[in-house]
Amino acid sequence: MKDQPDSRFLELLSDIVLWGERVPALLGGMTFEQFEEDHRTHLAVWKCLEVVGEASGRILKIDPGIERKYPDLQVRAAYAMRNRLSHGYGGVDLSVLWTTAHNFLPPMVAAARTARQRSTVDGGPNRSSL
Repeated sequence: MKDQPDSRFLELLSDIVLWGERVPALLGGMTFEQFEEDHRTHLAVWKCLEVVGEASGRILKIDPGIERKYPDLQVRAAYAMRNRLSHGYGGVDLSVLWTTAHNFLPPMVAAARTARQRSTVDGGPNRSSL
């Protein structure tokens, strides 16, 4: 079915938006020191970033050139972070998790939202009108 990859692409973009939008709510007005001491919150943020990264990896399988169409989406970087989080290469530095949640994730969520809107109009990742 030709439309299946496009609908899957839209689902994955929606996952990035959904899970990415959970992070600011989890963090609230926390300082880094509060985040560092609150194991539930940093584990929840960790999980959200893992899901965003997993969705990013699946997007790359659908369209390896997606970042040319949506450069702010940064799915390769998100997938690399997911691998670090999931496989625990030497542990996770909470300051990196904090920085990722504050600096990397918001523009990625915005880019996923934009890509989702444009894909709905343009017909998906493999039929770009750019």
